Amino acid sequence: MFRVTVDLFSGRPNPTWIVTSDETEGILIAALRESSELYARPGTGFDGLGYREVVVSRLGDDDRQRSGVPHEFALGTTAAANLPGSARLAQQLVESMVTYADIRMPPHTLTPPSPEIRDIILEQLDRFVRQPPATLKPPALPRSNPLRTTVHDTRCDQCQYEVSQFNPRFWNRPEVKPHNNCYNYARNWRTDTFAQPGQAHGAHWTALTCPAVTAAALADGLRQRCECEPDAEYPRRLVALVVGPGLDYHWYREQRGGFWGHKPGNTEARNYDNSSALITNPETCDRGFYTDFCGYFYAGRSVVIS
Repeated sequence: MFRVTVDLFSGRPNPTWIVTSDETEGILIAALRESSELYARPGTGFDGLGYREVVVSRLGDDDRQRSGVPHEFALGTTAAANLPGSARLAQQLVESMVTYADIRMPPHTLTPPSPEIRDIILEQLDRFVRQPPATLKPPALPRSNPLRTTVHDTRCDQCQYEVSQFNPRFWNRPEVKPHNNCYNYARNWRTDTFAQPGQAHGAHWTALTCPAVTAAALADGLRQRCECEPDAEYPRRLVALVVGPGLDYHWYREQRGGFWGHKPGNTEARNYDNSSALITNPETCDRGFYTDFCGYFYAGRSVVIS
């Protein structure tokens, strides 16, 4: 048996399912044995917003068939020497995902292995193979500065908020990175739960649209930009929300130095967009399929997420 996870989303959990077919496993392992160009180490290909790779994890340690194939590997990734062949294997796994929908997993509450999710994955995988994204080249990190600064909001005469040093090392540690998403990063609160807007207050988002995700975030205590936060809410963060309609949501946080940071799902925190450009404006940066800009918000100290 093995687990398949499609590294695709930022806010909601990634699609994942368990494959129990010995025949499917045997065919896959045989193909990989014939060519190491069909797979790569997870997390070594494109890691921007949008589709990234399909990760396959073997679940047992006593399978004699595993000789020469790692316990965990990525398919449909730009790190594979043979991307088209690798993507075909990934496609075959995705096409059969609904067969295993009866094996329930925690992420299925928000991301079920349904025909709709299957079709989303196949569409994004096809686009990825037809136009493979370039490897991202992050800009140099600014020099460390631990100070937290209060600034006046240039769009709102009476409002203030805080910006702090960009600190991706906190989020990119092995015990933190897989369990915290863009919402955790924007709020600057590690929960290790892949936090969801509204979840802490029984007001979970009901659709992947700007109004629905906004309503959920407001239930957590965020305020629309220019609804000034009092000093008691220090430190107040300026954050931005975008949505891929019907697909997913994503958050950004302004950092000290006039740029923005973000953390796409279970990948690393960074300050650059899908074109490797430093993010100075979340409204105009390269956001992949997150096409709808939903607005700016303040996140003060009383905002609780889970």
